[in-house]
Amino acid sequence: MKILIAEDENDILLGLTVQLESRGYEIIGAGDGEEALALIVRHDPDIVILDLMMPKKNGYEVIKELRKQPKWRPVIMLSALNDTKDVIKGYQHEADYYLTKPFKIDQLVEGIKVMTSLIPIRKQAGG
Repeated sequence: MKILIAEDENDILLGLTVQLESRGYEIIGAGDGEEALALIVRHDPDIVILDLMMPKKNGYEVIKELRKQPKWRPVIMLSALNDTKDVIKGYQHEADYYLTKPFKIDQLVEGIKVMTSLIPIRKQAGG
């Protein structure tokens, strides 16, 4: 399973990379939204994990571009914005899973597992 993580805080990106690679995931890291979009085209990840507040293109802008692509990929949104209205806004922008910072790595891993289970369903539906 190949996962792209777009996170502008290097410590968080490195920590997530180490934790997820130790669980068998292949990780591609991006430091901003523009880099994330370029790496998605180049590496074709199965799942995308997006920080909401990033330079160049924020998580909302990235997800908008992703949803224009013919291939559906689950998107997990990570954000320090944890108010109910912020979470709802994330889902309105077509995030498939919204996780607020700080979070436990097990919460993210469970989210990845749930999103992974949706991939075959979406393929059958033509997504």
